[in-house]
Amino acid sequence: MMGGTVVSLAPVVCVGPVKYRGEKLVQTDIDNVKAAAAAVGVANEHVFLPATAPSGVGINKYYKSDDEYFHALAAEMSKEYRAIVDAGILVQLDDPFLPDIFYEVGLDDAQRKRRAQIYVEAINTALKGIPLEYVRLHTCYGINEGPRIYEAALKDIIEYVLQINAGSYSFEAANPRHEHEYHLFEHVKVPEGKVLVPGVVTHASNIVEHPELVAERIIRFARLVGRENVIAGADCGFSSQALYNTEVHPTVIWEKFKAMREGANIAIRQLWG
Repeated sequence: MMGGTVVSLAPVVCVGPVKYRGEKLVQTDIDNVKAAAAAVGVANEHVFLPATAPSGVGINKYYKSDDEYFHALAAEMSKEYRAIVDAGILVQLDDPFLPDIFYEVGLDDAQRKRRAQIYVEAINTALKGIPLEYVRLHTCYGINEGPRIYEAALKDIIEYVLQINAGSYSFEAANPRHEHEYHLFEHVKVPEGKVLVPGVVTHASNIVEHPELVAERIIRFARLVGRENVIAGADCGFSSQALYNTEVHPTVIWEKFKAMREGANIAIRQLWG
């Protein structure tokens, strides 16, 4: 995965008070995504813009505790989240760092649970006052085509995911290490009014999913949580940054999205007649 970057990677370390300064840059992103949506006739309420969760900003070397550090990040990152929502589009908080806790070496069970709770508290602090319907929470396990045998199970993180004040929750469900986890929702109740966005095509393979398989994946969730409470999604974005060369070729990416659209159409016909 590291070989895909154009520029070298370096750790981000906090050595002083956190202050947000991305106003102009996020406005550029907002303008670009709204222009792209307008060009294809998509209404703003169907557009989302990803933003990093507080847990993904960097390593603390300044604040006295993780609690203090993540709440300081939350207070500043909320400015970005609000700018996106104020533009009339959804903010998607990307938090692949939450699952990382549950296979991090050196943490015991109590430490994992406390760290996860800190992440949840920080996100909810940052989202205070933002309507739930304008917030998506996305979590995943990275973007590389690896064997993935050390990924956290959805059952380990679901209680924390559902505590986050979002209207919808995006997670990997097409990854072969996680496709079986739809069974979790046979006994985990999704809060009223919340929507699941399971991945029905994966970013970790160059194989293009058949539309019939995509439809099956959608229908599995719809039968468990209700057809109105499911949106078809991708497991993750195919690139984590502008300067990353994807491991899945762009022509294959578009074929996957076409298969997702066709599979969704099949599922709609079966679920609504």
